[in-house]
Formats: sequence, structure tokens, C-alpha cells
Amino acid sequence: MQKRILTLLLAVVMVLVTVAAPVKPVEAATGNNASKVIDALGVMKTDKGVSTSQTQKINRAQYAQMLVNMSGNKGKVTSKSNVSLFQDVPKTYWAAGYIQTAINQGWMSGYMNGSFKPAQSVTLMEAVNGVLKLLGYTNSDFTGSISAAQMALYDSKELDKNITKTKNQAMTRKDLMNLFYNTLTATTKDGKVYAETLGYKIDAKGEVDYLSLVNNNMEGPILADGDWKDEIPFLLGTATFYKDGTLGTISDIQENDVIYYSKDLKSIWAYDNKVTGTIQSILPDRLVPTSVMVGQKEYKLGTNDMSVAFSSLGKVDVGDTVTLILGKDDSVVDVLTINEYNTNITGIVIGTGEHVVNNTKDDMVAANYVTFVDAGGNEYVQDYDIAATIYNIGDVIRVTYENGVGTIKLLNQGSSAFANCTFSEDGTKLGNNNLAANVKVIDYFSGNYVKVNPKRLSGTTLSGSSVYYYETNSSGNISKLILNNVSGDVFKYGILTNSTSQMGTDSMSYEYTLDGTVKSAVANFYIAEKGPKGFIFDPSNSTQIKDTMDLTGITVKSIGTTTVQDSIQKYPMADNVAVFYYNVGKYSATTLSKVSDLKKYKLTAYYDRTIGLGGRVRVIVAENIN
Repeated sequence: MQKRILTLLLAVVMVLVTVAAPVKPVEAATGNNASKVIDALGVMKTDKGVSTSQTQKINRAQYAQMLVNMSGNKGKVTSKSNVSLFQDVPKTYWAAGYIQTAINQGWMSGYMNGSFKPAQSVTLMEAVNGVLKLLGYTNSDFTGSISAAQMALYDSKELDKNITKTKNQAMTRKDLMNLFYNTLTATTKDGKVYAETLGYKIDAKGEVDYLSLVNNNMEGPILADGDWKDEIPFLLGTATFYKDGTLGTISDIQENDVIYYSKDLKSIWAYDNKVTGTIQSILPDRLVPTSVMVGQKEYKLGTNDMSVAFSSLGKVDVGDTVTLILGKDDSVVDVLTINEYNTNITGIVIGTGEHVVNNTKDDMVAANYVTFVDAGGNEYVQDYDIAATIYNIGDVIRVTYENGVGTIKLLNQGSSAFANCTFSEDGTKLGNNNLAANVKVIDYFSGNYVKVNPKRLSGTTLSGSSVYYYETNSSGNISKLILNNVSGDVFKYGILTNSTSQMGTDSMSYEYTLDGTVKSAVANFYIAEKGPKGFIFDPSNSTQIKDTMDLTGITVKSIGTTTVQDSIQKYPMADNVAVFYYNVGKYSATTLSKVSDLKKYKLTAYYDRTIGLGGRVRVIVAENIN
């Protein structure tokens, strides 16, 4: 019996596609806790909508509804009002009910001439008054100039984190996002953390616990089909939508997506996470299955229906080629046979090789294979006939299934369609092309890759050779991108400290410091200059250097939260910037906070490329000032 199952499993040797055990890539930053929490709570969602642009100014009417969203009155107040409070806010005005609540609660006020000026941008001073009132303060708590006292409290309670506006300047979406988040983590007048008074959890670092916020309120899963909307217990018009963790719209939800929802948060999360491959085993057995092995990776069965589907009474068995539909925790929510879900997988080759497998006659034979990665960062292994063609690292390929059999097609590599196009500030567009809410992006170079969030590429302009592959969805939005070393995040950054020749070979041995550890590797080329570098290593052999990048140094004159500045301009720092203290010829890993005193230390920051090309400060070296 075991031999028969093994034969079934390996019968399609030359066409078997499997998912390799993933080599976890380095992921670029996906945004701070503030944006995730504020988005999850729907604080900035208004009946008239809000631009996703971080620089969009927010008007007073929108701010009134946002204050309602930040309070215990969220969901209890409607836009309707039975009175016209102001000459420019009739009771039929879209935000009349929210403005009435904001006035009654003392969060906002009108003007002496009887107007409210709903379309006027809200200023920092007005916004501060609103959030301080949410925290329980009243005008009687301030002496002298109320506005000056409020601004002093705003500063002392650190409500100003990541906000640079002066009191009379207009607030942008980004400013208010930070103000609202700072308010959630601040203490109220009676000493309680404001977020906790609303029922949200705070973690050990004093941050709003985002995962707890989302997971404790999620219900599901629901498979997106023709009537999935009927299963949502609230009006979809009032909901906040996410696709693969990114803010989106209802139109981003496609058939066979997995949906979760929160009635309290009025939010819907949709996930498009599918894995295609051959079932290698069902564990522990088909009597009471709890997980399935596909492509050397085990997936937990997430529902009772899936336990039945993979049991002896189900529709699939070992040896079948299937597509697993996965939920947010990578558990199996549904399974589709190859006849139910025709699929193809496009990616770039990151490795090639030969291994021994059993053919249809159960004989051991050698088979060639490619390892490739798609735009979502999923790795696959595909066997192929070397007599027909030979695939190389860097080739863009597509695996297509027909009658359960996978075949490889070599695609044209590269596209100049986006030459001179720039990623928008909010990461929603590339040039004039919209990006899908759940756009999947990897940056590839020399057999290595990283997953990248489009916001990381904000302001980056592409050259004619920057795109290996792109794909659009049914709405015409870019849904998949494979880039050619656009971000620079593929490299690892550290210090090259020494080099020696390897006797009898053409190779050189190098000593370097990376992640605070001294390591060594070899390369078949000569690196002339020591010091800060970017390194590319062989994915299958971390002791083999495949390429390096020289960095450009500047003398740091000032340090910000996310930037450093020389005498001319500011340079953004990488999230994982490597900081070293240099003394007597030795580099020691440290943190920026320990060497940020520019009166005591001389700092030299090293960046990889210009800002317009996605550059970041990758290494900072501190030395004592004599």
C-alpha cells in the first residue's frame, strides 16, 4: 500500500510542481503601528471619505466625525440632526449630526459670527482642543491663556510625537493619524490609558496591541462566492476593507478570497493566499486528518469541512494536484482540484539543480529542476526535461497546469513600460497606473529577493530596466511586480574589515562585520577598498560573496527620527540601519541612540544610492571627537 501511494505521488516526475520549504526573505517595512491601528479602528473614515494621500488636508466637518470615531460614541451617532446649529451647517448637511455631537461634547466650537466653517482645514490648535477634551480635560483645568496651556499639555503628554506643525497650521491626514494614535496611548485626566477606556489592549511597550485588536474581533472564515455579502452582519457601506492587510475597497475582493470580519470594528479583511501543488501526505491519517503536506510544507486544516475533504470520505487524496485556499494564519479553508481551479504561476528562477526521483515505473532517475519565486514571495520547485530546454537563474518563467500536469514556459524578460515612472507618496500608484490594494512586489537581484511594500518605494523613479515582470488584475490595476534591484534592500549592509589571498586559487578571503558579528567569506573577485559595503551572498552558500556595493559617505550635522542631514540635504535612514562605533581600528555594533550626541561623536552616514532612486542610509559609523 505504501509503495502504491509513493508511486502515485511520484508518477508525474517530469511535471511535478511543489512548494519548497521557504527560505525566509528579508521583508521591507510595512508601516508603523500608528497607521495600522488607526486604519483598523476606522478612525479617519468619514461619510464623505478621506483621501489616502498623507498630505491631504482634513476639514473641520471631517474632523468632527473623526472625533466621534475616536470616542465611546462611535457607531451611536448618525449624520442626521434635528436642528441647524450654524448658518453654514443646515440640518440636512452631511455631517450635521457629527458636528452637533462635537459641539455638545465641547470637542469643537463655532465662530462668533454664527458659522462653523465646515470646509475649512482644521488647525493643530483646534485638533489639540478636541483630543484633550476626549482625555477628560475641560477649560476649567487651564489657567491664563487656555490655548497656550493646552499646547503646553499637548507637549508634556507627548501628543506631538511625529508632528511638526505649529498651532495655526492646517493638519494633514498624516498629522491627524499620529495625533489620534498618540491620544490612544496617552493617559486621561484621571490617569487611565485612553485606549484601555475604549476596551483596547496596550502591550508592554505602551503601544496599542494591534494583533489583539484585530484578532479578538475577527469572525470567519467565509469563502468569497456569490452570496458572501449576505453573511456580513452590518452594512457594507459603513465598513472598512483590507486586502492582504492593506487598506482597500469592496471591489478588491475577488472570488475565492478568504474573508474575516469584525462587527465591532465594522471592518472586513480579505486574503488572497493560495498554494498549488501535489498532496504528498495527509496527517496523521485519512481517518482523522488534521493537516496536509504539500511541497514539503505542512498546512493545518482550518475547518471541519476541510477535515472531511481530506478524509477517506473526501474528494482529494495523496498524489492529487490541488490548490489550497489559505486563511490569515495559513490554515486550509478550502481545496480545489485542478479541474475546479485552473491556475498558472509566474516567477523568476532563483536556483537550478538535479535530484533523484522515482519515475512512473518506480525506477530511480535523475531529474532537473528549477526553484522559482513569485511576486508574493512564495517559492516553488518544478521538475523539467533538460533535453527540451535549459533554464538559468534570473529567467522569468510561467508554470501552467493542464489536466493536472504542469509545464514551463520561458517568458520575455523585462519591460520598459514603466521607464521614468515614479511611485506615489502613498504607495497607491506607479506613474499613472493604479496599484491593486493587495499588490504583491518582490525586488530581485543575483538570485536573492525581498518582499517590498509599495510605500517603501515612495518617490522612487524606475529606469527602463527596473521591471522583470508585471501583471494586472481584472480592474486593470497592477497586481504583481517583480523588480530588478530597485530598493537596494536585497543587499546586506556592514563593514568589510580585511582581505587575504587564498593560496593556489583565484579566490580571495574576506572578513566582514554584519549584524554585530565578525564573519568570513570568499569571492572570486577582488574588492579594493575596505569599509562600509553592501553584500550579496550566494543563496545556497552564505560563505560565498557574489557581489558587493560601494556606499557614499556624508558627515552628519543633525539627526531626526527617520533621517540624518549633512550641510545640504536630508537622507532617509533604512529601518534596519547598521550602526557601528569605530575606535583604534575596530568596529563594534551599537545603536544610534547611544552615539547620537554630535558634540561627543562624529557620525558618518553611508547611503547606497540617491533618494530619487530609492536610496537609504544603510550604515552609520561613530567616532570620538578628539
